[in-house]
Amino acid sequence: MTDIEKWGDKAMWLAEPQATTGPKVTLLHMTDRPLQVMAAAAELYQGRVVRDVSDIDRDTAERWFDDLTKTKLAAPLEFIHFNFLLEGVTRAFTHQLVRQRTAVYVQESLRFAVVEDVPVGEPPSVAGLKDDDPLKVVWTDTVETVRVAYNRLVSAGMPAEDARGLLPTNTLTRVHYSTNLRNLADHAGNRLCTQAQMEWRLVWAQMIKAVRSYGLWPPSQEWQYDRITELFKPVCYQFGRCQFRSIADRDCSIRDRVEAHWRQGEGPEQWSDIAPREWLADPNAAR
Repeated sequence: MTDIEKWGDKAMWLAEPQATTGPKVTLLHMTDRPLQVMAAAAELYQGRVVRDVSDIDRDTAERWFDDLTKTKLAAPLEFIHFNFLLEGVTRAFTHQLVRQRTAVYVQESLRFAVVEDVPVGEPPSVAGLKDDDPLKVVWTDTVETVRVAYNRLVSAGMPAEDARGLLPTNTLTRVHYSTNLRNLADHAGNRLCTQAQMEWRLVWAQMIKAVRSYGLWPPSQEWQYDRITELFKPVCYQFGRCQFRSIADRDCSIRDRVEAHWRQGEGPEQWSDIAPREWLADPNAAR
């Protein structure tokens, strides 16, 4: 008798084990010569027809890239596509990820894929604690209790789609994430802000690394991928002022300075008193 036959639902399959060392990002595919493809489309705004993207030189591509980040007429950015595989992310993360309605997703199913080891990601407030810390003990004991109960129920014939109801929100998962540059940059603005939970910044660090690595070959095209990652920054850097100023929003260590610059008409390129990555170390960041 095989494992599949012993389960209550024959459409149940054993999920590949996941590492619990943090998120892993693989860029499976991205538009080749991305800024040249973008510029080829943008050239039509000025009546020029491009039939071969190799006809677009670097100066033209970079000029259009700089120009399209200054206008809402940024449709040419949508000609640059990405297909990421995100692994080792929590289902809490993916519940937020799929709120981006301008993307396509395929996520590992808990209805059909049995997660025997039940990998669960630890939040920052637990991960840094000693094993005998009372908070960590409660967390690890509870996760182990759920893991044992889930495996017993599945082994006893309960369909995975029913047994999954016990699993924690932080159960690790995988998801294919496909989007274009215009919408990816917009999503980065919200998710790299200190309003977003820490896991987002961990994933984005891997995404930026993946995009840059994708452009390492041929070396002559590396500049295109490096320029693209310049768009991945918090929304205040994109609009010149904080976009989270309601009473429901969390504090931010750079907000007051950002707003002061905005009142003086000074854009992000003039924020000499704000370190480029200061927001990453914000102690008030959502966790």
